[in-house]
Amino acid sequence: MFFRFIFSAFLIFISVPATAAEKADPFAAKLYDISTEETFVRFVTKMCTADIIKGEFKEFSGQILFDQFEPEKSWVDVTIDASSLQLDKEFHGDHHIKTIIEGEHLLKAAQFTTITLKSTKIERTSENTGIMTADMTFVGETHPIILEITFENTMTDRYAKKIGADKVSFSAYGTFKRSDWNVLYGLDRIGIRRMSDEVQVFISATANLHHEQK
Repeated sequence: MFFRFIFSAFLIFISVPATAAEKADPFAAKLYDISTEETFVRFVTKMCTADIIKGEFKEFSGQILFDQFEPEKSWVDVTIDASSLQLDKEFHGDHHIKTIIEGEHLLKAAQFTTITLKSTKIERTSENTGIMTADMTFVGETHPIILEITFENTMTDRYAKKIGADKVSFSAYGTFKRSDWNVLYGLDRIGIRRMSDEVQVFISATANLHHEQK
């Protein structure tokens, strides 16, 4: 009877699906869905000499695979709605500047509806920081961008609050030249009418554990 019990227990153990075992592994990397309520995607650039243009994309989605023990194995994948832009500016009128940025001169949002950012490499620089290389696609072209990142899982986030085990948070900052994507509008101008080639990118994201891993 005892041996029959042991044999039955063994059969039950080996019949457990691998996915269930992976879910139970506390050391396994975990998949998270980016929360739009707790995330922002922003940029800053100069529009002519007189104005600093600050923009924020309000519609986006994405996922993060976060490996707490080997962060360099993590990845980030974000898709942004190119037409969801909200601008903060000082001198330019609402209709004029939004038309220029979303239109054929720059983002071409009607033709290229999304901007994507997909990490290709993460290099760890400290316990919680790193350098992320990502492929960024907009206006139909894909080129690498380098971002400084900070992961904040189960630690204190940017608001000095504790993050639960079912969440992960990261911030990213970087600068790119739009001419590398062949977006050249305003670069041939001189003086006050010239537009900046450099664009600063800021991302601050919080993601929730994917429902299949709960």
